[in-house]
Amino acid sequence: MEDTDFDSLCAGLSADEAWRLRKVFVEWCDGDENGFPVQMALLTRAQWQAAASIPRSLNDSRKWLELHLAEYRRQTAVLVNDFSAASDDKIGAFEGIIQKYAETMEKVASGSHGHLAETEKAARQIKFELEHGVAESKQELEKIRNDIQDERIRLEKARHDLDARMTWQERFQIIFVLAGFVFLGFLIGRHLIR
Repeated sequence: MEDTDFDSLCAGLSADEAWRLRKVFVEWCDGDENGFPVQMALLTRAQWQAAASIPRSLNDSRKWLELHLAEYRRQTAVLVNDFSAASDDKIGAFEGIIQKYAETMEKVASGSHGHLAETEKAARQIKFELEHGVAESKQELEKIRNDIQDERIRLEKARHDLDARMTWQERFQIIFVLAGFVFLGFLIGRHLIR
């Protein structure tokens, strides 16, 4: 006779303890259907059934993942092939554009070589004119600076002369006012004496 899970549970127990455990298990399996022993037995049975279904669920999940992974690999391969074909077309078109651009630039470069010599000649002429203009401008600026300096000196002299005249005019006015006060004092004094 083969050992059962219950025998494994009883391993290491004395015969008396194993007999008591069998008795408790039988009592739990018999009795009132709403009682604790029956409910505990139902719960244990449900747990064992759930535990037994785990390997089957894992196996089904593995198969499902393998199926979907194969589909994803197939779709990825199709996308990569489509992308590769589209990229090759774009690269070919881009290479054509670059070739045309290179040819155009070569034509422009050969044509612009003559224009470059003319442009260089015009640049030298402009440089000469600018240097000549700067020299003339420096001479003009020096002349203007000298004229301004001379005009400033004339204005200073004119201001000084005006200040000197104003001083004589002010002195003359003060003397005239004093003479008027003296004359007025003389007239008042004469009027008082009479």
